[in-house]
Amino acid sequence: MKILSLDLKHGFVRLLVETPDDLWYLYNVISPGDVVYARTSRELKSRGEAARPGQSRRVSMTLGVKVKNVEFGGRGLRILGVVVEAPERYDGILGSHHTLNIPLNSVLRLVKEEWPRYQVERLRRASEGESKPVVIVALDDEEACVALVGGFKVDVKLELRVRLPGKREPEKRGEALKKYFSELLHALQEVLRGTKAPVAVVGPGFVKEEFLRYAAGRLKGVSLQVFTVSSGGLSGVKEAVRSGILLRFARESRLLEEAKLVEEFLAELSSDREMATYGLEAVEKAARYGAVERLLVVDRLLREAEIEERRRIEEVIRLVESKGGKVTILAGEHEGGEKIMGLGGIAAILRFKTDY
Repeated sequence: MKILSLDLKHGFVRLLVETPDDLWYLYNVISPGDVVYARTSRELKSRGEAARPGQSRRVSMTLGVKVKNVEFGGRGLRILGVVVEAPERYDGILGSHHTLNIPLNSVLRLVKEEWPRYQVERLRRASEGESKPVVIVALDDEEACVALVGGFKVDVKLELRVRLPGKREPEKRGEALKKYFSELLHALQEVLRGTKAPVAVVGPGFVKEEFLRYAAGRLKGVSLQVFTVSSGGLSGVKEAVRSGILLRFARESRLLEEAKLVEEFLAELSSDREMATYGLEAVEKAARYGAVERLLVVDRLLREAEIEERRRIEEVIRLVESKGGKVTILAGEHEGGEKIMGLGGIAAILRFKTDY
């Protein structure tokens, strides 16, 4: 997603939709009552003496639609609502119902009466996802490459060619792999001294999994994930960039972080410390005390709540942020979000015990 312009003073953001993930972000940000401006097509009945009964034509135009409902599924993102702005030359459109189908590579303008801070942050995270650096280690039986990738800029740190003994010589192969992995790990550690970027290990076959196991025990506090591409070396790095693995990596890293937070919350909840709570009423009270260190809210709860309940939840979010707490919006379609949804969709890890 690319933010083309952002003007919170006038309540609007203009966006370029680039990936399916962007559609999911928008699904969770667009709410009933918002106004969305986008290019669309509208069927118009032909008028005039020469027009045949029932004759119509489809015309491309930009419409502003006040949102009544948002749908996300097999047909992508659909915004259903009432037309509040239309070209003056077309009669009978204002006040009518219309559905905006938002495809990839489309531009839209989203207007809200008020922009909650967490929604602005979600859009910014989506727009910055590709620009965050990722270290890619691409390897197979013959070559390897370690590169730092920011957006689509590839900074090669190491290229290495090897000749590994076959599997019929397990001892020799084991020693050669150990030396191979040691050189890769050393290069990787040098890169990580200058950045806290996560690491994607890519390649064909099983060598990448072997290196992941080797590196995981020697790199503490580093996010490591493995992906399959058709080759190692620099060509494997480039394939990873082209194929959208970096977008998947960013999303999966985010989901891993969310899962870790949920497990931390559940561990606190099951302890005797009384440093965790859940449900809107209990979390709301803790927020008023300034006791919330980390607030977890499932996106489904925000999306499906009635207007008054959503405003109440958003007020809790503002309250937590104003008192220095951190807010995480969880993806409801994944396990961590599902667990919190089963507890009312909102939960908190506390900074101190509260008695109320």
